[in-house]
Amino acid sequence: MSHAGPAILIVDDDPDIAISVSDVLTDMGYQTDIAGDGQSALDLVRNRSYDVALLDFKMPEMDGVALYQQIQKLRPTIVAIMVTAYAGSDGVNRARNAGTWKVLRKPVDLDTLLGLIEEAVGSR
Repeated sequence: MSHAGPAILIVDDDPDIAISVSDVLTDMGYQTDIAGDGQSALDLVRNRSYDVALLDFKMPEMDGVALYQQIQKLRPTIVAIMVTAYAGSDGVNRARNAGTWKVLRKPVDLDTLLGLIEEAVGSR
């Protein structure tokens, strides 16, 4: 393992959100990659190991739960944090049933998110 920081995959179909989260994490020493949809995320996961995946729940074509189920087949050790503006009980339950570690509501509180990422990376 290199001396670089933990690797975080950010998957969100809103590029402004993904870039702002990536900028904060990069400033804190994390390595980040951004995917705008599920298929792009799976392509990244096939080629690189990540410590944590931040997954948007509602995306076109493949939602965050379906994406995480695919990610688990490729790299079962990735810890998933689902981020959603649609945190109705059905979505939250689907995310938890898929093995998602935490579910956060948008707009995300960055301090909360950073704490969870540190906890997830520390628990690996």
